[in-house]
Amino acid sequence: MIKRQTTINRIFKITGIGLHTGQPVNLEFLPRREFGIAFVINGQMIPARYDMVADTRLSTLIAKEGASVSTIEHLMAAFYFSGVTNCLVYIDGPEVPIMDGSAWEFYQGMWKAGVYEFPENGVYLKVLRPVEVTREDAFLRVKPLNTLEITMSIEFRAPVGKQKKRVTDVENAFAIINSRTFGFIEELEAIRQAGLAKGATLDNAVAIGEDSIVNPHGLRYKKELVNHKILDLIGDLYTSGYRLLGKVEANKTGHYLNNLLLKEIFSDPANYAIY
Repeated sequence: MIKRQTTINRIFKITGIGLHTGQPVNLEFLPRREFGIAFVINGQMIPARYDMVADTRLSTLIAKEGASVSTIEHLMAAFYFSGVTNCLVYIDGPEVPIMDGSAWEFYQGMWKAGVYEFPENGVYLKVLRPVEVTREDAFLRVKPLNTLEITMSIEFRAPVGKQKKRVTDVENAFAIINSRTFGFIEELEAIRQAGLAKGATLDNAVAIGEDSIVNPHGLRYKKELVNHKILDLIGDLYTSGYRLLGKVEANKTGHYLNNLLLKEIFSDPANYAIY
């Protein structure tokens, strides 16, 4: 387990395409002494924190004083898996690039840069009593546990159907890192008519057709789709600013409920402890 605050050992850069704009986006990662992950766009610094989240409809978007950065969840998951607690991310576009649709390329960049450890701790958010949020038939709950465990259930139309996965050693669940985002062909058309998803291709998303997976090489994992929902959840939970310790049960959750859970946890100091 990560014991202390950390940052990257050296500056590195990543370039990719925005999922919705279809435009090139450049990221530059800088070591940071101050605690936390933050984005810098057009001179404005935006903490990658749950209370900065301004939109959760298609991704997790953070905003401050007119500046915003969207689709941060995969990158935040990469920070989690890399054990990085402190970093500045300079970005020259409105959304984090989609890359291959997972967190893999971000994680590789951090792994190559290496991690530097500070003497300070205070990196864990330990849940002390049960907290739950719901929305129609979807729910997200967390109970006290000395590690992070996640059970995720999803349900979509065929050919996806119902999928469920339990991960007991989340910090080392590396199959989650390179599980790609996914979408349904009929929904993609509607999104594109709204002027979005201009950068979506079979190279950065799993496309689900009427009765099969459209991608020529199929899925990377049998449960890649539920894996990716876990990836999204991990990235969103890391906007707490800390590494969550608790037993998480999720059913049909999304960015809205993920953010709502953090708001509910932090609404009462009796719900948690930092160490």
